Amino acid sequence: MRTIKLLLLMLPMLLARGGFPLPLAASALWAADFEFRGTIEPMDNTSRLLAHYVNRFAPEELTLSVVGQPDATGRFHDLFMDLKGVRIEDVRIDRLTFRMNDVQFNAPENWASGDVECRDALQIYAACRILEEDINRGLEAQTFGKDDHWKNIALAITPSGLKGRGTYLAKVLFVTLDILIEIDSKLKIVNRKELWLDKPQVRINKLDLPDYITNKALSQIQPLLDLARFPLPLKLHTVTLEEGSALLSTRLPPQPVEQGVTYHYLAR
Repeated sequence: MRTIKLLLLMLPMLLARGGFPLPLAASALWAADFEFRGTIEPMDNTSRLLAHYVNRFAPEELTLSVVGQPDATGRFHDLFMDLKGVRIEDVRIDRLTFRMNDVQFNAPENWASGDVECRDALQIYAACRILEEDINRGLEAQTFGKDDHWKNIALAITPSGLKGRGTYLAKVLFVTLDILIEIDSKLKIVNRKELWLDKPQVRINKLDLPDYITNKALSQIQPLLDLARFPLPLKLHTVTLEEGSALLSTRLPPQPVEQGVTYHYLAR
């Protein structure tokens, strides 16, 4: 039985194409120790931690595995968390995965009231996958700028880089310019948590447009994604581009724990 479980744990890693493994796919391959659907009725401190992240980020699916229950101070020896379909800054994140060793939270006695704080971790491995379609939905729902602003922005992610196109309305003296801007760019990680355009090549439909207008237009959409609001000590390092998606990860990607207790939540 143990051999079969280990093979099932390894299968999603072997099937994953490029980037970081997709451990959440494994949830369909073996039963978790505790299953929740729609709501969570906590029965221990770890399920209270699970309920906190479900309530705060409303993921479509969440898998939490731990090696041992937390001690009285809120310390876990090993913790793995995988969220699917979580929203950060109005952008849907397709998959957000963490593996943390020797991780310290605040005392569990506070968790039931929603007071949860991840204070430190000896090692943290993380990966984030965002989809082109989710970025574009987020762009459609936002207005960038006040007097000068963007509209009709669309981005395409390819293995060679990002391509963007949008209309920028800029006021120059007493005239409003309707500027079509096209962008070819690489992507980079800034401050270990933000996804930025990297050395963008810009094409415009107006000649002799002042550089400050282009620079202002680009600054209004930077960063494309900011994970600083996610309350874990995130330190991303690498961006890998695929057709229609981008993978952000630490130097080493997170892997599921091989032993431990697993809590699995499905929104519906």
